[in-house]
Amino acid sequence: MDFLAELKRRNVVRVGAAYLALAWLVVQLVETLFPMFGISDEAARTIVTLVGVGLVPVLIFAWAFELTPEGLKRDSDVDHDSPSARRAGRNLDRIFMVLLALGITYFAIDKFILDPARDEAQLEAATDAARQEGRAEATVEVFGDKSIAVLPFVNMSSDVEQEYFADGISEEMLNLLARIPELRVISRTSAFKFKGTDDDIPTIARKLNVAHILEGSVRKSGNSIRITAQLIDAGSDRHLWSETYDRTLDDIFSIQDEVAAHVVERLHVTLLGNVPMAKRVAPAAFELFLRARSIVILVNREQYPVAIGLLEQALAIEPDYVEAMLLIGLVAQDPATREKISARVLELDPDNATLKALSAVAAPDLETSASIISEAAATDPLNQWVLFNGARIAQSIGRLELAIEIYEYVTARDPLLFWAHLNLADYYIHAGRIEDGLRSYQRALELNSTEGSAHWKHGLALLIAGEPEQALAAFEQESFWETRAHGLALAYHDLGRPDESREQLAILLEKSTKNWPFGLARAYAWIGDADEAFRFLEASEEVNGPLLGGLGRHPLFRKLHDDSRWMPFLQSIGQAPEQLGRIELNIDIPN
Repeated sequence: MDFLAELKRRNVVRVGAAYLALAWLVVQLVETLFPMFGISDEAARTIVTLVGVGLVPVLIFAWAFELTPEGLKRDSDVDHDSPSARRAGRNLDRIFMVLLALGITYFAIDKFILDPARDEAQLEAATDAARQEGRAEATVEVFGDKSIAVLPFVNMSSDVEQEYFADGISEEMLNLLARIPELRVISRTSAFKFKGTDDDIPTIARKLNVAHILEGSVRKSGNSIRITAQLIDAGSDRHLWSETYDRTLDDIFSIQDEVAAHVVERLHVTLLGNVPMAKRVAPAAFELFLRARSIVILVNREQYPVAIGLLEQALAIEPDYVEAMLLIGLVAQDPATREKISARVLELDPDNATLKALSAVAAPDLETSASIISEAAATDPLNQWVLFNGARIAQSIGRLELAIEIYEYVTARDPLLFWAHLNLADYYIHAGRIEDGLRSYQRALELNSTEGSAHWKHGLALLIAGEPEQALAAFEQESFWETRAHGLALAYHDLGRPDESREQLAILLEKSTKNWPFGLARAYAWIGDADEAFRFLEASEEVNGPLLGGLGRHPLFRKLHDDSRWMPFLQSIGQAPEQLGRIELNIDIPN
């Protein structure tokens, strides 16, 4: 009892209580503020440890010294019965009460204000995660274990420049397997994301939502090739099949056929038809085609003439090489060259789905576009150009549900393709599925935050959702000045900052009147200036042609819907509901 009395006399109890109250408050603030500013957990743990360890020296200090009105003194030099000593004790009590009050206030704020907000955010995050997991599980449920990703084969040749050949063989095997409707094959863009990474097979399969991985290596020396292929069950990381082919370049297509047949057999795929077979061309032409395609894939436009030269060499060897012709048509800048290529392809392959899909978006009217893309889809429904341009045409005629269905299919086969998620988000927003759209924009930004005006599109979606503050923050991250000014003008308008809105519109009017009338039409429609909106819409019809973007359901034009000029304008460009309703579009997406 004497010891406890001595602790009280020396104010050790008071100092300890005040320190504990302060320590608790510091720890709570650290736990709240550090995550907000991205400070590491290690820093937070260090502070909490120091606070805990600090109690011992504070108590020792309180035992040995006393804070008096005259300053800090040793305890032996202080008269604890004096008025000044009693006043110092009362001051310590007041400090303790203030710290206790601060702690209680913080507890109340955290409990009744901050905690519900955190719970809501955590619930939303958990819901998004569950939704993504549910989609992945749904995909797996549809295909069972009939899903596969073909990783880029490793170049084992002594010549590092043979990398294009190893990549090309991987892509050709991928394309061959992708022609099997009963098999879900991840597209090149997503599968090749893992080239050169240290991710293991189960991790890659989980990111791509597939049950199997096909990997291998290629060694080429002159006309001799060695290709090793192995099929792996991703769940168990177990090899289901492997084979090494020591052949000549003349046998390259037979090797692809054999690999595809083994995959179908090992995955127990029940086919409605036969296993597809690789198209045969002269091996030398095939090798030139692979080299050219490797250049085009890098989107290095300065090297396109080199690619065209290689393709022309391939056509000199194999004059009817349709794939080489189509690649020239995609990268050639001369319209006469493209027309010549198109005519030759149609002569050799009248039903070529790629060419039809590309020509569909250049048709003079929506009805013709829909007819051409429907023909292409009947021939090759899995063709990437049929899917991409089919969705664009579907949106233009108001068939947003079909556009969404197409891009949900595309993102299932290419889950890491940035602009597929971006386009899907656009279609969700136009269809009024705001939450789905915002999630898809967020996914696109996670994949790539610097391309495709993603921040601008995300900001527009936030405006439509009634979140102008968040929209402004998104627009401020947009790198392209034109879309940035467009978004800022709309956000400032919604935030009640008219002067700043007009300033951004003035920038657009000065620099973009001729180049982007459709953007100006959307801006004026959103801020409620119908006269200017219609003026730029009429200019947009001249600039953009029939694929004007599905105006009837475009959310930025919703303020014009009650204007007496709206329906006549839609009729003038062939986009009134009754006009679009007569257009037939037939694209059947596999399950």
